[in-house]
Amino acid sequence: MINCRTLSALLAGAAVTSACTIPTTPIPNNIAYPFRAQVQNASRPEVHNLYMNLLEVGGGDRHLFIGPVGTPTYDLTLVDGVINHVPAGVRAVIGGEFSEIDHTTKLFMTGRGDPRAIFQPTYACNPDTDALQIELRFVMWQNQPAGGWICVRPTFDNSYEFRYYPPGNTLVDVNRECIKVTLVVIPTTGLPQSSTTLSTSTISSTSTSTSSSSTSTSSSTSTSTSTSTTSSTSTPTTGPLPFTDLTSSGYRFLGCAPEERWTTDGAFRTLPDAVISSDTMANAFCTSWCTARGYKYAGTEWSRECWCGNAFAPTRQPATTIASLAKCNYKCTGDQSQNCGGDAWLSLYEHCAAGATCNNVVFT
Repeated sequence: MINCRTLSALLAGAAVTSACTIPTTPIPNNIAYPFRAQVQNASRPEVHNLYMNLLEVGGGDRHLFIGPVGTPTYDLTLVDGVINHVPAGVRAVIGGEFSEIDHTTKLFMTGRGDPRAIFQPTYACNPDTDALQIELRFVMWQNQPAGGWICVRPTFDNSYEFRYYPPGNTLVDVNRECIKVTLVVIPTTGLPQSSTTLSTSTISSTSTSTSSSSTSTSSSTSTSTSTSTTSSTSTPTTGPLPFTDLTSSGYRFLGCAPEERWTTDGAFRTLPDAVISSDTMANAFCTSWCTARGYKYAGTEWSRECWCGNAFAPTRQPATTIASLAKCNYKCTGDQSQNCGGDAWLSLYEHCAAGATCNNVVFT
């Protein structure tokens, strides 16, 4: 196990030489001292030298971002090659949100037993300063073939999310490239420790002026779209269909709405303003959670996520065919009798206006 004193001695020794010299002694795959995880890719300045943030999304999970989303985390450790955040009781795993476009899979942190992301600490030279540094070389997704790499791709609010790119893969999402990155250990002994309790994301509070402007534009457009839809959906759909009827609670089902992966409108999340993830997710849970925070629209996705917003772009308007509902076929983590979205598809609900007739969209 490497400790901070050992690392300091090694780095100091390298500093007196004219060029970076890689020590020949291998590094154990346990790092006990606290560190931050820095992202490096010198050819991509938009992500180079940024740091990994953690965002609590419910159910104890932490999603991983670089950019304004999430909380800076100063107390990561490495245990048997797995990045841990001990205060929160979570570790880095891979699973969920598989992309059919580029075959990447989500990297996040959880306390559950999902297959781990395995790393090996190695010495390397900093691409900017030529100083000695410790990198976390990605080894494998546990129980999968060795190889692949970690990448980051654009997501909401000018941030990037962490993904796993499998070995032998050549697919690229041209609209949202997943950028290969190296993770670097930045010791943080003596620096502030990160909070053990991270707040649920309310993206609107951290939006840039650019994203706020685009949201305002889509808001006025979406309002007129929703108004016209109301007049054409006064008759409830007959027969059992794969969505949860919440009209008795004041919410109408609009359909299965696409996320950014399936559109070319340049926007990111369909409902970008707030998100929560939970092991007890169900559609009524999501609609109530969004309404309590003042949002008109709510959508479930990936079985466990709930997204909120007051508007969505016309290009994200759900189709009204029965066949379109097949995209939202992921069972809710909190109620296996319900569907909670799909692979980048939202089960989309609208809060009915007070006193108005509340009917689901008609699907044919």
